[in-house]
Amino acid sequence: MNQVPLTADTLLLLLPLVLIQFGLFLFCAVKIFREGVENLNRWAWLLICLLFNFAGPIAFLLIGRKKAWR
Repeated sequence: MNQVPLTADTLLLLLPLVLIQFGLFLFCAVKIFREGVENLNRWAWLLICLLFNFAGPIAFLLIGRKKAWR
């Protein structure tokens, strides 16, 4: 198996993805604690958003947050 060396160029390529993921998690964490959640408790959604990189925050935004129109 050939392994890609972790060079400065590789880190620069990964940096935008890491920043987007961190920003998405931070955005969801603020929404979780300010607005509340719909179907699980807050800590469960926070853990889901933290462990499941892009899928967790997207799932929270689609099905987990409280709806303003209800």
